[in-house]
Amino acid sequence: MDAFSANFSAAAASRSSFKASLMLWHMWRAAMSWRNLVTKNMLRNMQRYLGYLLAATLAVMVFAMFTNFVDNPTVRSAPITETASQLLVVFRVLVALFAIFFVFYFHAALIRARNKEFGLLLTLGVTPRQIGRLIFYESLLIGLLALLIGIALGIMCAYFFQLAMLAILALPMTLPFAIPATTFLTTGIFFGIVFLLEACWISLHVTRSTPRVLLLGARTQQEPPVASWRSVLLGLLCLAAAYDMALQFSDSISFTMFPIIGLSIFGTYLLFGQCSVMLLNRLRQPGISGMRLLLLSRLSHRMSDYARMLTVVTVLNAVVLIGMGTIYGGLQVFEAQTVREVPFSFQLLSNLAHPAALTPEQVRHEIERQHFSLQAAAQTAFITANVRQGRHTVPALVMAYSSFARLQEVERLAHPDFTENQDNAHPLSSGSQGYISTPDARYSFSFQQCQLVVGKSAINLQLATKQVRVINLWYGIDDNDLTTNVVVVTDDLYAHLENSVPRTRRWQAYSYVLSNWQQSAPIATALHQRLPAVQQTLLTETVTNFNNGKQILSVMLFAAFFISCLFFLAAGSAIYFKLFTQQEEDRRQFHALKRIGFRRREAARLLNREFLLLFFLPLALSLVHSVVALLDLAHLLVSMSHTNQFSKLGIEALIMQAFVPVSLLYLVCFIAYFLVARISYLRRMQLAAA
Repeated sequence: MDAFSANFSAAAASRSSFKASLMLWHMWRAAMSWRNLVTKNMLRNMQRYLGYLLAATLAVMVFAMFTNFVDNPTVRSAPITETASQLLVVFRVLVALFAIFFVFYFHAALIRARNKEFGLLLTLGVTPRQIGRLIFYESLLIGLLALLIGIALGIMCAYFFQLAMLAILALPMTLPFAIPATTFLTTGIFFGIVFLLEACWISLHVTRSTPRVLLLGARTQQEPPVASWRSVLLGLLCLAAAYDMALQFSDSISFTMFPIIGLSIFGTYLLFGQCSVMLLNRLRQPGISGMRLLLLSRLSHRMSDYARMLTVVTVLNAVVLIGMGTIYGGLQVFEAQTVREVPFSFQLLSNLAHPAALTPEQVRHEIERQHFSLQAAAQTAFITANVRQGRHTVPALVMAYSSFARLQEVERLAHPDFTENQDNAHPLSSGSQGYISTPDARYSFSFQQCQLVVGKSAINLQLATKQVRVINLWYGIDDNDLTTNVVVVTDDLYAHLENSVPRTRRWQAYSYVLSNWQQSAPIATALHQRLPAVQQTLLTETVTNFNNGKQILSVMLFAAFFISCLFFLAAGSAIYFKLFTQQEEDRRQFHALKRIGFRRREAARLLNREFLLLFFLPLALSLVHSVVALLDLAHLLVSMSHTNQFSKLGIEALIMQAFVPVSLLYLVCFIAYFLVARISYLRRMQLAAA
């Protein structure tokens, strides 16, 4: 009996162990089957996900490159301007914001292309929870793949990115390359959270859809295209109001910026969703050719559905064009403005009572020692005074007519393109006449009848106003008597005034012009080292101000190039992904038309025309938006300037000249993207050989 009980217990234990093993076997097989299902789905849909994967990888790569450079300890300790360093951080944030938009928006477009597949799985008995798990795992795997490849490529390209940034920043030193831990941590944590949240959101969205909606898709919502006159009029009025506010109220940009952006986006949406539908319906007249009728019919039925996508593409294109046009145009404006503010390559001021520690002979010797050619030089004497008219008092420098004419001649030799310096100052016929040049300020009163106050004496003068700059714009001089306003009097009157003032009011200006001043930074460094700290501002030169400003703008231009690439990719992908979701519908329509004699060549021609409109219609509208925005920028800069400096520069012409190559380059890139998308789509439709 005991033996029987023992055998029975052993058999029962054996059966329990067998059941447990069988259960583990089934669980393992289920896990393997589920993993195989996820893997097979990913491989089968890899061609669909390839564009999204490449774009997400590019976003991760650019973010990793910026993070590696900004967080590099050797870069943080380098002599980089604070503004340039802050700009790099701002651009990294912009890349992060773009990544969030791109991942959520475009992955959702790709999932919509698979709605029919998910609907079929639901009808076959797969539960919504299992569909959600499938999408969740696929999304995580795609995100993980993009993250790993993006970080790897970012680290590989970070070295070249650092070399380019150091060349742009023009640092007088070489920095060792390093890979801080934050490159992995910051990039991994941020994009890990983004991909995780996106996977949860997209899986939850699909599981809440019914099989009927997933299988039929947009066909359940198609209605005859109807446009409302009120909506059409509202869209046109929104765009007109936005343009008018941009061009007429540029000086109030802080109040009008958000209304302009909102009206532009809303007006663009109504323009595509309502105005285009009404226009297409009007064009569908009796007697038109079959191909044209079919094109108009297809577009009129789809434009309301395309409106949101085309609005997004227009906004993305406009952001790229406005951003690149603003930065590149600002660089051109800055270069033109700098040489007008500091026209002389070097200018040394020296007070007779307190001479500068740097002598003119030392300046010439340093220029010759570094093998630079001196194009022209001038020595000018002036005294400090005030110009009084009624209750207005303006500080000024007084110099003789011969000295002013000499400086004007040297400046014209250095910068013959200065239109404000083309007219020579006519000789003064009497001691009561003179000129006053105020290049840095606008005054609401005239200097026709005024008094020149020198010390305790006041001389009545009739001054003609000029805008010629003969003294470099200086920064940080503590002496309140020094200014860049220049009063020109006769040589005899100046000799009399010079003898009547103390030596503390008598100055000498030594001006030098170099033909290759852009490379004169070593001379400026050597000369400033000869001056004590309290006299640093007495030496002004063009190259330092030029390099400091160009460093900031070059960093902005270089970083904006990467962000523009991302936005360009997003703009082109938005159109292609939208068309991709309607591929099955196009195939079904062309198959039905083929039965009544519609040929493959005609189908390819029809798709070519649709692609041309859908790719280049938003690009054309974004060009219009960009031109208006840049004109608004030009008006804003002119209104913010307290001088007529920007009007002399012709800032509108400079910005538009810079915008032309930017828009042409962007157009070429968009054409290339259009051709690639067109060929790929025709191949999918089996029309490429037609």
